[in-house]
Amino acid sequence: MSYSLVELARLTATELIGDGSVTVSRLASIATADVNCISFVVSEARAEALKTSRAGAVVVPSALASEITHGLVSDDPYRTYAELSALFDPGLPFDAGIDPRACIASDAQLAGQVSVAANTVIGEGCVIGEGTVIGPNTTIYPGTQIGAHCLIAANTVLGSDGFGFAKGGNGWIKIRQLGRLVIGDDVEIGSGCTLDRGALDDTVIGHGVKLDNQVHVAHGCVIGDRTAMAGCVALAGGTVIGADVTVGGMTGFTGHLSVCDKVHIGANALVTQSIKIPGAYLGGAGGVMKAADWRRNAVRFRQLDALARRLQALEQACLK
Repeated sequence: MSYSLVELARLTATELIGDGSVTVSRLASIATADVNCISFVVSEARAEALKTSRAGAVVVPSALASEITHGLVSDDPYRTYAELSALFDPGLPFDAGIDPRACIASDAQLAGQVSVAANTVIGEGCVIGEGTVIGPNTTIYPGTQIGAHCLIAANTVLGSDGFGFAKGGNGWIKIRQLGRLVIGDDVEIGSGCTLDRGALDDTVIGHGVKLDNQVHVAHGCVIGDRTAMAGCVALAGGTVIGADVTVGGMTGFTGHLSVCDKVHIGANALVTQSIKIPGAYLGGAGGVMKAADWRRNAVRFRQLDALARRLQALEQACLK
């Protein structure tokens, strides 16, 4: 597919620089783009890349408008890149519609324009909203509800049993999971994720939530609107995450705690207590703390050996 720059300027609400009749047929990185491509530079820090790029057109911030011959000026080049990626997307990697190799319960309710790929299983009583796309080899357990215009990638399991057992005299007694999994509209769930249904109360995923590959959401968790989580994040049961939260990869939540709206948690953290104040947090196995405090402590940690040697020298001097 090809677009003229004047078309792209209109479709992305950006300012045109140069000849609007210039046509591009591909979106590429600034380093690999050729004359048939449009690329992007996010900030002035990448200005040097413009000098060696062969891109036919570039999306730039206003500060770099004078550095390009043909392209688009955007107040947020990264957002414009996202909009362009939708225009150049070739579409589903599998046929639209319901694949005959999918297994769908007779009472499942699928709205219009739903696509279900091969080998997917959709259980009894499931409800799936308009325009939702479900990738291959996905299992959706009975009673699960999925909103409109969601994207569920391959090999994901939705609405499975949560991990619940009570200790009995002769071993473990399984706690039956009686709740549902309820997913809002415009949710994207990556490959290999597992989202459990609730033990009693439903597990709830809000509108606009984005989950990367291999994310685990245990029973009874709630994730607020527009929250995004990177790969391999794990939420233990009963975790409540607010709206507009971002979570770095490999972060864990120990369960039955809450995180307020507008929090960012860095990668490889362990959240063991509720977070009640918006802001950025970092941490490791010892738990998270405000990002500024964590950075100060990290600097002190690097100085521990030198401080220990100085303290040892002072102790020896005092003993003489």
